[in-house]
Amino acid sequence: MEFTPLNLEKAHPLIEYFYQFKITEDDLPFKTRILPVGTANIAYNFCEEDILFTHKSNKTYYNKLTLMGQFFGSYQISVNKPNYNIGFDLKPTSLYKILNKDVSSITNKQTLLKDFHFELYKKLNPLFIEYKEDPIKLIKSINKVFDSLTLSNDKNIPQIERALAIIIEKQGIIKVKELLLEVPFSQKSLELQFKKIVGLTPGKYIRQFRFMNLMRKYISKEIKITDFVDTFNYYDSSHFEKDFKLFMNQSSKSFFKKDYQLLKEILK
Repeated sequence: MEFTPLNLEKAHPLIEYFYQFKITEDDLPFKTRILPVGTANIAYNFCEEDILFTHKSNKTYYNKLTLMGQFFGSYQISVNKPNYNIGFDLKPTSLYKILNKDVSSITNKQTLLKDFHFELYKKLNPLFIEYKEDPIKLIKSINKVFDSLTLSNDKNIPQIERALAIIIEKQGIIKVKELLLEVPFSQKSLELQFKKIVGLTPGKYIRQFRFMNLMRKYISKEIKITDFVDTFNYYDSSHFEKDFKLFMNQSSKSFFKKDYQLLKEILK
């Protein structure tokens, strides 16, 4: 298994980063759990067989050019054939800027891009096929497509981006009522606008971002398991364990006995 961030060319301001993901015969059958990092994703899956995607009890199969929305909680992928996957993560508000429609409609879902936004599909699909083996040209070409897009001028976007910046600065250790002191929304308006533009409510986003940041620091060896509760402001170990089961769909004891290499690479 190989997961490689592509820093060959500067990504477009709407894009977080590009990556390649490869699975060989030696990796099969491949199964892993992935924790979302707070972004939507567009990727082309070059695989002879559809990939099984499981979120809670919902199972779907996907291949080719795929759009993945925001997720709340981890999901599992299962692959039985060698796979080459190349794609990019969008910044949290980018999908809304591009589509100018409520992105919560694909929260906890993945779908073929052609079924969700055919115009964007027509622009991107030929590029992935033509430059499958040339990431530099692919990134340059996608950047040009994104330069040509007409983006939403929704006046609420800057305030939601300010809220996101505060959440990141505070490492997810913040409450929604504290955000309300920084952005010009009522609680109801913040909930509605954040969910429409980002895909999750601010409370869910904060809770998942805090947990994701905790896991990232653990994998980077910045903190130890014994530091989890105090460092990330959990009331006690049982509250931490509750979040762990919510996001990883298993107990922490079970998780740390296994090796989730892809999850580690993504969080790095």
